[in-house]
Amino acid sequence: MKTEVIIVAAGLGKRFGSTDKVLTLVKGKPLFIWAIEPFESLKEINNILIVTRREVFERVESYIQKFHIKKVSKIIEGGKERQDSVYNALKALPDDTDIVLIHDAARPLVSEELIKNILKCLTTSIDGVIPSIPLTDTIKWIKKANLVGGTINRDVLRAVQTPQAFWYKKLISAYVNAYKEGFYGTDDASLIERYGGAVVVAKGDTKNIKITTKEDLDKMEFLIDKNFQNFENLRIGFGYDSHRFEQGRKLIIGGVEIPYEKGLAGHSDADVLVHAIIDALLGSAGLGDIGRHFPDTDLAYKNISSLILLERTLELLKFNNIEPLWIDCTIFAEKPKMSSYIPEMQSNFKNFGININIKAKTNEKMGFIGRQEGIAAQAVCLSKIIKI
Repeated sequence: MKTEVIIVAAGLGKRFGSTDKVLTLVKGKPLFIWAIEPFESLKEINNILIVTRREVFERVESYIQKFHIKKVSKIIEGGKERQDSVYNALKALPDDTDIVLIHDAARPLVSEELIKNILKCLTTSIDGVIPSIPLTDTIKWIKKANLVGGTINRDVLRAVQTPQAFWYKKLISAYVNAYKEGFYGTDDASLIERYGGAVVVAKGDTKNIKITTKEDLDKMEFLIDKNFQNFENLRIGFGYDSHRFEQGRKLIIGGVEIPYEKGLAGHSDADVLVHAIIDALLGSAGLGDIGRHFPDTDLAYKNISSLILLERTLELLKFNNIEPLWIDCTIFAEKPKMSSYIPEMQSNFKNFGININIKAKTNEKMGFIGRQEGIAAQAVCLSKIIKI
């Protein structure tokens, strides 16, 4: 079963007050990346298409690379209306697509649980599934001059969310009919409904909020912080590494080549900071240590960049549903001085989507570090378990 996802991110953000709404950073991550990541993590999803404005293609692409999103197969130019944008993406899907999920980038807190439940509800006897939540307020309809015309039975009403799931061929057929008729619906399900298709509602998620105004960003941050307060899902890992100096080697720390008379001895590039961080990451996931995954007896890792090992470690954590939240680390070196290179090191790690703090200290001329025989590093990583 081939399942494709369309992320709609082409809106003008009029009520938000900015055309760059979906690029707005929350906790250092743009809204559309928040919206994509749950789909990216699910094995049920084959590919993702993003529909957005032509002028932000490069920025969208840069964020996709920065946050290591692998499943985005195309970036599609949006249309005048949301329906036009979705249709542009539908026409770009491969013919062998079975299921298509359509999700608004303005709903950045969509969960993997919700996505999986929507897919589970899509059977061969129905044409579409939409998540919804009951209305809790009393609903009135209003006549002229703001006079109340009556009270509506809220028991038969639902607030509809995305993602919405459809059989691809049924949905694109409904779109073709809608354009022949000149009909524009308020969501994708309304097109299926108009042409006789069966659409069922599934349980939505109250946390799956829509970002409409800038005030909604405060709600989003509150929900994120509240989620982090669930300490049962948090894990801490500690990492330590040390290497002695050796003539004729480059000194690589945090992925930065530092001019010095000696480098560090090791099977790989001996990047002591990255090695400590890898051990902290693996520790937070309960996955052993760096030697278990990248042994120094394996010629495949001879002189390899430790940043490559870091990338593979992050992929391993993702596979095991572990997300690193924060890393704090310290480099211990008498010489050379590290402080001027720390910004470049931090930039290297941020390219991997890692939130990090780096410090550097001497050892007050004590021990092997004080005697300038080598360099050591420590790292502590806070991670969370991603529920599946």
